[in-house]
Amino acid sequence: IEAMYIPAGEDGHLMIGEGTGNIFTITMPENIQDKNGKKISEKDLKRGDIVAIYGDGIMLESYPGQYPGVSKIKVVKKGKASDADQYQEILDEFWPEKDPAELPYLSVRYRSSYGEVSAAALRGGYSWSYADKDGVEQNENADSPAVTRWTELPVMNINETADMELDFDIKPEKVTVTAFPAELSGTDAPDAGVEAEIEKKDGMYILKDTQKDMIYLVRGEWGNGWAEFGFAVEE
Repeated sequence: IEAMYIPAGEDGHLMIGEGTGNIFTITMPENIQDKNGKKISEKDLKRGDIVAIYGDGIMLESYPGQYPGVSKIKVVKKGKASDADQYQEILDEFWPEKDPAELPYLSVRYRSSYGEVSAAALRGGYSWSYADKDGVEQNENADSPAVTRWTELPVMNINETADMELDFDIKPEKVTVTAFPAELSGTDAPDAGVEAEIEKKDGMYILKDTQKDMIYLVRGEWGNGWAEFGFAVEE
């Protein structure tokens, strides 16, 4: 597939199919090449570049579409940033300017037997500061019980141990994750949690080796506050 690459948001992007106008995103592969076949990273791709996308051809039904099975990208034509201006309304639809009062949210992305999955985590306690439209600083705070007492936790289904990408809409400065056995659900267990392994790769936070029958508490920290998120993992 040939498409125009347009970076969007903090770490997002859109692909616009050449000649089709199809709008989709991809899971970035390790194999990204410039016009001469030299290996580069996503950061080297420029707004308006035309790229050839190689993969298994399976596009998930969503809007925009999602193409997880990409194996290689190669730049076929260097574009101008202005070439992408015609798609600005589409960008604004998916990445509107964020209200500073709006709290961060977290999506969890992982691969299961069903394919690529993305689901929102449940937000719990937080402390958030921001300047309103008059420049006056506002502070919002909310407490929450232990994550093992949270009701209606979203469930991530896996068949075996899996890595999960923690996709924040605002990139945090620090992320920590604590794991609790699911059998503690409905109880207070502040000392029963174990710190989980986090890997930072290409600006993204990866929760390593998540296991079924566990509850995870994710804490993100920003310059103007913090927020906690929770989810359960089952088979």
